[in-house]
Amino acid sequence: MAEACESREYLTISVLKREFEVTDSQLDTKVKEIEIPQLAACFDNTDDYLEKLELSPGQQTDVTEEKAKTRLNRTQAGMKLALKYWLYKNQLQATFRALLLIILSLLKGDVAVQVCKYLSDKYTLSSYKNDQLEFPYTYMYYLRNHYQTQAFGSSTQWPPVPITRIFKLAMIQKENVQRRRIDDEFVTQTITGRVDDILQKKAPVCIEDIFTQCERRKLVLIEGAPGSGKSTLALHICQEWAEGKLFQEFDIAVLLRLRDPLIRKAKSIDDILPCKKSAVAHQVGPSIVNSDGKGVLWVLDGWDELPSDLPRDSILNKIIPLDSCSETLLNQSAVIVTSRPSSSAELHPLVSSRLEVLGFTPFELEQYFTECLQGDTESVQILLGKIRENPVVEGSCYLPLNASIVAHVFLSGDHSILTSNHAIFTSVVRFNLSLYMQNRLGVAPKKAMIRSLDTIPKRIRIVFRQLCKVAYYGVIENKVTFTADDFKLCGTSDKVAEIGLLQAVPSILVDNREFYYNFVHLTIQELLAAVHISHMSSTDQMAIFKKMFGHPRFTSVFKFYAKLTKLRAHRPLMSLLPKVIFPSSPRGILDLITEILMERRNLQIISLLHCLYEAEDTSLCVFVASRLGLKLDLSHTLLSPLDCLSIGYFLSLVCMSNMKGGFTVNLTDCCMSDQGCKFLVHGLRKCLYSHSRKSCKLDLLLLANSIGCDGAQFLAEILRSTNVLRKLDLSENELGNKGISLLCEALTVNTSVEVLYLKKCSLTIDEECGSAICQLLSRNVSLTFLNLSWNHITNCHHIAAGLANNKTLTTLHLSNCDLTDQSVQDLSKGLNNYIEELYIHGCNTIIEEHGMHILTNCVANLTALKHLWIPSTSMNHVFIEVNKERRKYGLSEIKVTFRSQ
Repeated sequence: MAEACESREYLTISVLKREFEVTDSQLDTKVKEIEIPQLAACFDNTDDYLEKLELSPGQQTDVTEEKAKTRLNRTQAGMKLALKYWLYKNQLQATFRALLLIILSLLKGDVAVQVCKYLSDKYTLSSYKNDQLEFPYTYMYYLRNHYQTQAFGSSTQWPPVPITRIFKLAMIQKENVQRRRIDDEFVTQTITGRVDDILQKKAPVCIEDIFTQCERRKLVLIEGAPGSGKSTLALHICQEWAEGKLFQEFDIAVLLRLRDPLIRKAKSIDDILPCKKSAVAHQVGPSIVNSDGKGVLWVLDGWDELPSDLPRDSILNKIIPLDSCSETLLNQSAVIVTSRPSSSAELHPLVSSRLEVLGFTPFELEQYFTECLQGDTESVQILLGKIRENPVVEGSCYLPLNASIVAHVFLSGDHSILTSNHAIFTSVVRFNLSLYMQNRLGVAPKKAMIRSLDTIPKRIRIVFRQLCKVAYYGVIENKVTFTADDFKLCGTSDKVAEIGLLQAVPSILVDNREFYYNFVHLTIQELLAAVHISHMSSTDQMAIFKKMFGHPRFTSVFKFYAKLTKLRAHRPLMSLLPKVIFPSSPRGILDLITEILMERRNLQIISLLHCLYEAEDTSLCVFVASRLGLKLDLSHTLLSPLDCLSIGYFLSLVCMSNMKGGFTVNLTDCCMSDQGCKFLVHGLRKCLYSHSRKSCKLDLLLLANSIGCDGAQFLAEILRSTNVLRKLDLSENELGNKGISLLCEALTVNTSVEVLYLKKCSLTIDEECGSAICQLLSRNVSLTFLNLSWNHITNCHHIAAGLANNKTLTTLHLSNCDLTDQSVQDLSKGLNNYIEELYIHGCNTIIEEHGMHILTNCVANLTALKHLWIPSTSMNHVFIEVNKERRKYGLSEIKVTFRSQ
């Protein structure tokens, strides 16, 4: 037993020397100052003991008194924690070890306190017997050292990884939120209309607090969009644990990358423990099982990457039992699991809490670019300005990896930026191919430059095609990791891994040096799969599309394929010919598009629109529009900004086609927000080049989309610049006076909008807004229908002034606008002989006797008026007399509809 104590003492001293860089001479000097036999007398009085170690404030002449007091208090607390257990056990060797940590506080300050607490926690575990104390500490130290040596990332790697750790987490609450009725500003920032949006209430939370709300077993699910940093966060948690900064209540933290094929096959705890020697795993595993996992934190990264046919006897089903048939093991352990939101539904009933990893906010993106560009604020503003000009890039830079690629290209490409997702990930491929030629084939840097994927040099064309085949195989089989056996199945060699787009990751069985391979980014795999498909025969391409189009991962593949081939014939020949030579798409593509449209599934239609955006083919857009029956209805479908961009671009090409008739697009309740409006307008900018009156007109319905003043400004741009909109419905959006003023100013010069709905838009008509409405009615020459219902309008003199000069408006809705008797009197003064229908009934609209007389006298002489909706009053009989008078003069009767208040 004495030998065991000495070995533990030796181990501890070695650890201290390594972790704190303490030399033997420093350690010996400090130890000699303390006589161990005198310790017992000092333990009862910690203040005296600290004075002997020269830690009291009065003796710290090289630091301020405040800092000295802080060090004194923290060291005293740390010493009490560390010595409490050892005094109870009366073990001199252990006491001596704790004393060494106290002494080291002279060298490292506050760090010693953390280590003291760490040692005291580790050696008081009831799950280990005294003769096992050395063993868990050894493995604990190995894990800490293992995580600390894991590279987080470097700016010299490609694709570059973020060099700043910015982790924003949100605690997901049970209460759902309506897409267009979100009052909480923080929740609004987390719901942007993307596919992976989580439509529930949320609250910000720090990493260290993620277990605080766990009422039952500590099982936490962390969700986030692809590329949001879930894997980086998983490693960060383990590294912070290794450095003594996070979750020190756990003895060991085990990080498991679930994409590792060997983890999927594991049947026991021994099989999944990271270790240098398998013998260590066989010793640690039983100890963990015997203690029901107490003191163990499992970090499971990539639940969405597990196969659907995971074996029932997999050890993962023991850690997180998904059904009642699974044996429950390790119920005293804690679990953190990461996943895409779309693949985590089965975990929701099991977890104690759900978190979301949030991407960069605009402020954080600027902060990140500032670091990437080494504080060059002028260049940062240039970069941000270029990004804002391109909604595609702006919509992808909230993801850290995409932002890092954009920053890298900006730095290395004479301040240029990439203009699309295709360009972003193509640059990664080209860069790695260029490096491969330089490093492996000895090609000079200038000659190794690759301009596009259509100009791959012959020397690497074969290995590149093989890599694309592996990527395609992975998409078809829904695989994200590959082994040497997979390469054989694809008929490829191991050389495909040398290009750099596949990274070799050592498996957990380090002794056997087994590796698995995965692409540096899932989107890279999808791009290369599209390249492989583009080289197939047209018949094979169509067969693949018909089989896979509805598959979630195939959506991106089809988009890349559309960009590569423009949805034309066999790529190696026809896609390179001008459209004049080959003007039409192959029949197979048209048949496939017809099948997609016949199913009327909104998500598939949106995916198709993305492909049309990439293909940039007007004839295809016209074909789709005709198959849709001249109407696109995506109402109540959650639309991302990029979805809005593709829709806008599709509409612009339809408009430019001069297709007969109009086209209606219904985007009601799609949670577009101002950002969606910005992207929609950006897509519609193609219309700027079409000034023909013969162009196809659009009916655009944007009801209930949380559009505000900024969105109105974007829409005003398209109204001012083009004449393609025939009907615009912005009802139930929070436009306010300012937003409506912007729209009215743009409509004064617009000559295409005939129907305008602004129902329930928070309009109150202040002086500025009233003036804008007056100008609209006075100067616009196309508007025939205006609906301002369900707004609070008590002042109608601006409307009346505009109506007096208007010669086109035939229908005016002011129902449920809280009109007063004075409002009706003012309105009556502006009514002209062009008005055919007038609606002034509804809630809180009050017309008194004097106002009614003025109204009846006015409408009696309006030759065009056909229908009048007014509140029920005691003067209903007056209108009977009005119609009698009109008949005398040969005028048509006015149909009067009375509605109660």
